[in-house]
Amino acid sequence: MSSEIFAWPTDTRRITSGYRTIERPTHHGIDIADPGKHPIFASASGRISRSYKSDSYGECIFMEHQINGQIFETVYAHMQTGSRAVSVGEKVSQHTQIGVMGNTGDSNGQHLHFELHKGKWNASKTNAVDPLKYLEKSMAVLSKSNNKTQTLYLPKDAKTWTVYKLDRPPVKNNKANWAGVLKPSKFGGLQYEVLDTPYRDIVTIQTRDFGKVNIYVASGTGAVMR
Repeated sequence: MSSEIFAWPTDTRRITSGYRTIERPTHHGIDIADPGKHPIFASASGRISRSYKSDSYGECIFMEHQINGQIFETVYAHMQTGSRAVSVGEKVSQHTQIGVMGNTGDSNGQHLHFELHKGKWNASKTNAVDPLKYLEKSMAVLSKSNNKTQTLYLPKDAKTWTVYKLDRPPVKNNKANWAGVLKPSKFGGLQYEVLDTPYRDIVTIQTRDFGKVNIYVASGTGAVMR
């Protein structure tokens, strides 16, 4: 039995498709995507229940976990060919690398499709839950030292910048989750006090037009934190 929480399963937080969205109601997990090489980690300690190549999931791994007496099962799909590093029955610790992000199976680009099931996985996905409600939120990239306030700067060469509702996951292509669009180029750049860091690469700011919102500020976006 374990009391640990579920950890983010890769080293990037760029979500390109959310859980059971209006556009994809049968999408029973989240898609995390970025170019380059990205390791995939065990979200929690557990036992490998499947490790194989599927027509739909591609190169994939399933893990069973027992947390506070509850059985969960996680799914890691579309891994890079030849990257699966664990076998069925193997016990794996949280954060152990089990593969590499890829584009195998029914996939239209490199990404990790991650599912979380409260109970064991089944073909009808009846035990699937929204992973974002269970994944830990403590791995903030942006650390606060003492009581120093951080400031977010959006460069003037950025024409638009999407901001997200606080109660919705920051999914790039799901406009239902958007709170609005900022236009740094219109004002020669924008700056905001950072109020919170709810997820890695996501900070909360207060805007004039949209109120309190979340915004994606990973290093590749051009955002500057000071």
